Amino acid sequence: MLRPGDPAPNFTLNDLHGQAHTLHAAARAQGRPALLIFLRHLG
Repeated sequence: MLRPGDPAPNFTLNDLHGQAHTLHAAARAQGRPALLIFLRHLG
């Protein structure tokens, strides 16, 4: 269980096109922490 202030574990998610993205790669590409927003796909 994560607690406030704990670093997020690395994980991989696929986008709508099936391309895999990792949390660590997203943060590294920007050079700063990443903010993820999860949207519910209706369709």
